[in-house]
Amino acid sequence: MKTITLPAYAKINLYLGVTGKLPNGYHTVETVMQAISLHDDVTVTCPDGDADPIALTCSAPHVPCDESNLVWRAAQRFFDAAEQKNPDFRRFPVQMHIEKHIPVAGGLAGGSTDAAAALIALNRLSGDILDRDTLLTSAAALGADVPFCVLANLGHPTALGLHYGEQMTALPSLQPLTVVVAANGEGCPTPWAYSRIDALPYDAGDGYRPMVDALTTADTAALFAQMYNAFEAAIYPERPLAKACHNILSRYADRALLSGSGSAVIGLFTDQSQADAACAELRNADIVPYLGRTL
Repeated sequence: MKTITLPAYAKINLYLGVTGKLPNGYHTVETVMQAISLHDDVTVTCPDGDADPIALTCSAPHVPCDESNLVWRAAQRFFDAAEQKNPDFRRFPVQMHIEKHIPVAGGLAGGSTDAAAALIALNRLSGDILDRDTLLTSAAALGADVPFCVLANLGHPTALGLHYGEQMTALPSLQPLTVVVAANGEGCPTPWAYSRIDALPYDAGDGYRPMVDALTTADTAALFAQMYNAFEAAIYPERPLAKACHNILSRYADRALLSGSGSAVIGLFTDQSQADAACAELRNADIVPYLGRTL
């Protein structure tokens, strides 16, 4: 029996602009994504003897463990890609388990990063049958955030995403910063969040370039100044707890920002004592903080 356990790192957006909507209903975005130390753990086991082709369990009882879960679909996608790569490849039974730590529906790519970890684990158990490009293509078929999560797990924790977000370019890594994630539990289903964005003017293109320049020159002050999330204008008026989290974090952080399409809010800190103070105030407001760092 062979087993691999991998961390599945949460994602935050240092920059997230929505530039339009295509006829197929998908939105075009410009985003700079960053992996942080908050993570789930994904274990993939190849059992000895007879077993179900794909089996999935999760420590969080509200997370589905069937074909609707991205991890399950990642296994199916991996086997399809492996068979296309090598006609002699034979599928094998897999048992997968998600130990959940990333808040669900918070804009932190929890489902996407679990799927990415499953893809990488299955590939390693199969002797790295898929090269990186094929792995990223398989990831893009699962969702716009999955390719970044693959890159982050392979050692590239900062990246630019264009088109739907799946066209990835690795960027210079952000210097280590403390991160506080305020998970308020309101939840923002992605289709609902984008429906609110559609009522607002879309962003002009190329807005991400100053952020890329700040990363390239390691200018942390410029990076804080360029952080942006188009969803804040759409989400905060309808998610008061998310706005309250933003207000608390803004009192302590070098920069506070909505995470993805919400509803979690993140704060970046150069001063650990300020991060600790923010966590204390969040707890006093009955909001769960997660303390971590950028990778």
